[in-house]
Amino acid sequence: MFGLQSRLVQAQQASSPTRYLEEEHVKAGREAEQIVFELLKTEGGIHPDDMFCRIRIPSEFHTRRYEIDIVILTAYGLFAVEIKNWSGEVNTTKDKESWVQRKRKHGDNGASVEYELQHNNAAASIQSKTQLLRNHLIRNGCCLKEKFFHHRVLFVNKNVKLHEDIASIPEVILPETMSYFVKSFQWSLLGKITSALTPSLLSGQLSYSVMDSARSILSKTGTWDVIELHGGKQLQGDFRGCEHFTPNRAETEILQFSHQRSPKLSSTWAVLGYTPQVEVTMFTRDGLGWFWNSTVGSVNIPYNSDVVFRVADENTDSKIPAHKIDKIILSV
Repeated sequence: MFGLQSRLVQAQQASSPTRYLEEEHVKAGREAEQIVFELLKTEGGIHPDDMFCRIRIPSEFHTRRYEIDIVILTAYGLFAVEIKNWSGEVNTTKDKESWVQRKRKHGDNGASVEYELQHNNAAASIQSKTQLLRNHLIRNGCCLKEKFFHHRVLFVNKNVKLHEDIASIPEVILPETMSYFVKSFQWSLLGKITSALTPSLLSGQLSYSVMDSARSILSKTGTWDVIELHGGKQLQGDFRGCEHFTPNRAETEILQFSHQRSPKLSSTWAVLGYTPQVEVTMFTRDGLGWFWNSTVGSVNIPYNSDVVFRVADENTDSKIPAHKIDKIILSV
């Protein structure tokens, strides 16, 4: 009887896990990055293969990696862009080392509370990351002069009010000038023809071979692994592994976790002597098609198997039970 009760409890846990909802400000920030990507593609004329989102550049001694929201590859150089969806007032500290965001939160009783958030100086941060980007390309055989590297901080939320000390920074793009920034990447037909016929030494632009080299390096530069929890919340970080399977990153891009979410059916299987399982299907990298998806293989694991994951900016690994996971996306 104890064995049956234990299986019924397990069936309840596996079929009805906690729903983890994404925080609204995180969702809004992610959506803002996607909007910028689409604008650069449709209004800026940038090919998707020349935009690299959330890539992580190693530090000088490879002790850690730094994220850049988007890197844009053009004939005029590379643009490292930090995207900010902040609202409220933004000012600098006296020493200019940090930026302070002041926001107002409205409670259920109608009262409002003002609070502050302190951030790194985004302009200085993206400048440092841009230098790391150049070093990364040089280490991989693509040696470009410093003049071909540009950095920008792009504010996209119209409800932000920047202090003059920030708004006057040349590399800061205001919400009202974002459209101009995006359209500045457009090339006329004549410009494309002229660029194709003029040697790079005379035009001052990057040659096609150099752009191909940079594109190849950036496409192999990793980003975050992403765990999507039941309910939609996403965790970014590094997938450490699971004792029941070891995916080959070179081949595998998506780990899809399939569950039995029907409490009645789960209880029936428990009465029949079965304990809950999770099927993990490994989908091939770039193997998504219109009618079918190419897979590497699949494996059944106990529902409470631990998936070890180092969440971004955390100092210790997290152990996440398999029945709480919907999907894992693996970086290169």
